[in-house]
Amino acid sequence: MNEEYLIDDPHQANRAFWDASTEWWKEREDQRGLWMRAHQEPRLVLREAEMRYVADIQGVEVCVLGSGDNEVAFALAGLGGRVTSVDISERRLAVAADRARTLDLSLRFVQADVTDLSVLADDSFGLVYTGGHVSVWVANIQQYYAEAGRILAPGGLFVANEYHPMRRMWEDADNYEPRYRYLDRGPHRSSSTFEYHWTVADHVQATINGGCRIVEVLEYGEQIGDEPRLEKMPAHLLIVGRKEGSA
Repeated sequence: MNEEYLIDDPHQANRAFWDASTEWWKEREDQRGLWMRAHQEPRLVLREAEMRYVADIQGVEVCVLGSGDNEVAFALAGLGGRVTSVDISERRLAVAADRARTLDLSLRFVQADVTDLSVLADDSFGLVYTGGHVSVWVANIQQYYAEAGRILAPGGLFVANEYHPMRRMWEDADNYEPRYRYLDRGPHRSSSTFEYHWTVADHVQATINGGCRIVEVLEYGEQIGDEPRLEKMPAHLLIVGRKEGSA
């Protein structure tokens, strides 16, 4: 992969990274084992704050954007949703499709960039879910959430449960000083990927601009993990919006 390609097309550089790292992630996920249990025990991968909005989805058309390991997609399928799983990495989706067959789960898998969901029809989902660490890979959060709003049916819910933007400032820092300014959205470039650090306001405004009325904004969780410098910061940002118009 040459330098010019990386500079001109960050989403394709990120896609190439996820394709190349698929087997490494698959081994980690197999060791964790959550994908095997999520459809029967959705609370293993969905927090209570999210469950309030996704527990009653029997027969609902559901789209998971940036599905990655597909643990949430499997959990939502286990809750009765008719799930479409969307990810930029074809190889990651192939792993997920094989796992779904193992679990006898019926999901639709679609390879697409979350900023261009033209393969999906307008107003076609009762629930659009995205979360984990998706937005960090996306160069245009306005277009990302606009596409989520476009495919969402009137009256449907948009649920974004993201890693809290404040924590991004300290990622890979060598000391207790932040590595990035909070308003420095990027792109932040590594040897093979591009990252974008969207603020809380960016997430909220993009949801509104995408045609949704804000239902809830919640910052929660303070787990430390292996990052003690983050112990006093919220771990998650939950944004829930309802698309304007009647269902």
